[in-house]
Amino acid sequence: MPLRVAWDRTPVSVHASKDELTRLIHHLRENHNFRKHSIIMPDRENEEEAVVFLYAPCDPRWLVGDF
Repeated sequence: MPLRVAWDRTPVSVHASKDELTRLIHHLRENHNFRKHSIIMPDRENEEEAVVFLYAPCDPRWLVGDF
């Protein structure tokens, strides 16, 4: 399942499966020292997905690729 990122929201929201978001958060922490994010929560709009909010500026290139 691909990541869906809402760049037009404040804070930015990232939607995907819980496992993918867990890997993304680990990737951001280990490779970019990014730590300002919410916990992973169930997505109210899509029951098959989860959501995490990013509370600091994030380069879109950090979210591309395999993590």
